[in-house]
Amino acid sequence: MEFRSLSVILLLVSLVRAGHTQALPRATLTVEPKWSPVFIGESVTLKCEIQSYRNWRYQWYKGSSRTAVSQSQTNTLTIRSAADQYQYWCRGERDNRPSSSQHSNRVGFSVEAEKPKPELTSSHKGAALIGNPVVLYCKLDQSAGWRFYWTKHTQSPENEIKTETHSYTISSVSVSDGGQYWCRAGRGNPDYYTHYSDALWISITGE
Repeated sequence: MEFRSLSVILLLVSLVRAGHTQALPRATLTVEPKWSPVFIGESVTLKCEIQSYRNWRYQWYKGSSRTAVSQSQTNTLTIRSAADQYQYWCRGERDNRPSSSQHSNRVGFSVEAEKPKPELTSSHKGAALIGNPVVLYCKLDQSAGWRFYWTKHTQSPENEIKTETHSYTISSVSVSDGGQYWCRAGRGNPDYYTHYSDALWISITGE
């Protein structure tokens, strides 16, 4: 009889503990940007979402450490200069019940040490005829999200031309369009820039 009573008590305790665990709000961690890899110096933002209840304080962890690397009142954490490949996770705390959330899922991102350098090419192998179009291509084999910037030897860097694609078209070239060109790419907020490409010389001819 005593054995049965003890079994019932243990069963009730296990059910209470299970119910308490299930009652904790779920935390979900996401990372922006979603492209991979990121490069050392790029910004990465983590977002910890807890769907139920309010007034959460957010604890941020990385790797296997149980000690928070950061705490915040907002549910985002921006890593201004990504430099490691640890996995991150989060949880919420608050003053009222429930006083904590579950631990979130873990997210990680691949970090590349070397800043990329694009390759600049042209649709013309030789001199371009006056009045014909010329297309420049800024080739970059590194993930996504890039905007492209174009400059020539007669422009100052602050007057770069920006395009959302990796090509730039001069629809009808003139003699003044001849010269050296460079390109680079940028993405994120604040912008992270690649190296400039090597210079490409565009020759213009009237014949």
